[in-house]
Amino acid sequence: MKPQEFKILQTARLDLKPLVATFDFANHLFDVISNNLEFFKYMPWLDIKNAEQEFDFLRSAEKAWKNQTKATYGLHLRETGNFIGVCTMFNIDWDDEVGEIGYWLDPQYAKHGFMSEAVDGVANEFFNRGFHRIIIKANPENIASCKTAEKCGFEREGIMRSCSFNAGLKAREDIAMYAKIR
Repeated sequence: MKPQEFKILQTARLDLKPLVATFDFANHLFDVISNNLEFFKYMPWLDIKNAEQEFDFLRSAEKAWKNQTKATYGLHLRETGNFIGVCTMFNIDWDDEVGEIGYWLDPQYAKHGFMSEAVDGVANEFFNRGFHRIIIKANPENIASCKTAEKCGFEREGIMRSCSFNAGLKAREDIAMYAKIR
């Protein structure tokens, strides 16, 4: 399959739009992450040391969006426009029609079904584009992330034991593998 241009998505309560690299937004993201380190302990890729690094992440997300190599969606409440988190389709393989979804949510918006709504929206968009398989990986102790995968119809395929080092946990971690097939 040929790469296809990503587009803005809408769900019942959310607008999913590409992230925009501005210093104000980078500062906001850095504040959300740095003020909630315990909440994000299962997400070592969020190990951002300052707003400048966050700005670099935003610039790389913009570039990947344009190149159709990674679709990083900012989640915005449709009612207020407030930014509440990120849902990304990455490890995209257009030839094999597979990809991986990762996500995080500002803790103040947790437990309202927003992430399940976003994951469903992104997965459905890519299945409609012809993707065959989408995966989600999560630390099995990250109950919220595992529940999101299961709520969205992803089946747990197994545990990859001691497969990576998580700097936030200062330990090797297991990863649960979830997948959904079109």
